[in-house]
Amino acid sequence: MNIEWARVAAGKVVVATPHDAWLHRSRVDGLPDDFGHSMTARGRTGTTRWLLDGAIGAASVGWRASSAAQPLTPIRWAWRLAGFYRTTEATSRLLPEAARRFGAAGRRALEAWARMRTREERGHDRLALRDIAGLGYDPPLVVERFAPPGACALVDYFTRAVRDTDDPIGCVGYSYVLERLAAERGAADVDAIETMLPPGVRATRCLRVHSAAGSDEAHIASTIEMVARLSAREREAVATACYETARLFYCTNHVKLPDDDELNELLAPHSPRRTDGQKGSNQDR
Repeated sequence: MNIEWARVAAGKVVVATPHDAWLHRSRVDGLPDDFGHSMTARGRTGTTRWLLDGAIGAASVGWRASSAAQPLTPIRWAWRLAGFYRTTEATSRLLPEAARRFGAAGRRALEAWARMRTREERGHDRLALRDIAGLGYDPPLVVERFAPPGACALVDYFTRAVRDTDDPIGCVGYSYVLERLAAERGAADVDAIETMLPPGVRATRCLRVHSAAGSDEAHIASTIEMVARLSAREREAVATACYETARLFYCTNHVKLPDDDELNELLAPHSPRRTDGQKGSNQDR
C-alpha cells in the first residue's frame, strides 16, 4: 500500500493512505518507530490529498469543536470582509514574488503553479472592497481600521513564508489551506449572510467566489496534482505549512468578535453612507 507521512510538529506525524489519514504520536521510549524517519516514497494524488487534508485535520484538534459561531450583523460582516480583503490582497502581492524565487531556483513546476494561481486570484481583493461598499461603508476606511487578528496572522505567516525563508514552498501549503477551508462553505452559508443583510444589499461577491460555488475545488485538485509530483522532502514541507496555517486559522477563529459598538467606535466619527437598507446602486453590482 502506498503511504506518505510528514512530521508536522514536534512529536506529531501525519500518516496518509489512499483512503484516510491519521495522527501518529512519535515514540519517546526509544523503541522502533515506523514513522520516525523521513519518507522517501513517491507521491500519488490520492495519498498526497490525504496527507495535506490530514495535516489540516491535525491542526483542528482542540479548536474546531470549541469555536462557537457568533451571530453576524452588517458591521460584523464588514469586519469579516476586511479580513477577506487582507488575505486576497496578500495573494496578489506575494505569489508573484514566490514565482520569481521558484523560477530563479529552476523549480519550474512550482513557478508555474504560483503564476497560474496569481492569474486565477487576480481581482478578488476588489470583490471584497465592492462588498464593503455595498454595505454602505467607505472601503479604504474599513480596511485601514478593521484588522481581524486571524487574517492579520495568516498574512504575516504568508509574508514570512515567501520573504523570510530559504525556501518559499510554505506558500503552497498556506494557499492550499485557505482554498480547502473556503470550499467547505456551501450555499447555506451564503444564504445565511444574505438573509442577515438589509433588503436589496449585495455584499457576498467575495464569499461566493471563495466557497463551494466558486473555483476553489478546481484549484485544490490542481495543487494536489502538482504537489504529488514533488520530492518527498518538498511534500513534507507543504504538509507542515498546511498544519501551521490551519493551526493559525483555528486558534484565531476562536477569538471573540468585537461587538457592534466596538466596531462603530473604530470607524467613528465616520458613519455608513447608507444605513436604512435601501437598495444599492447599479455600481454596487
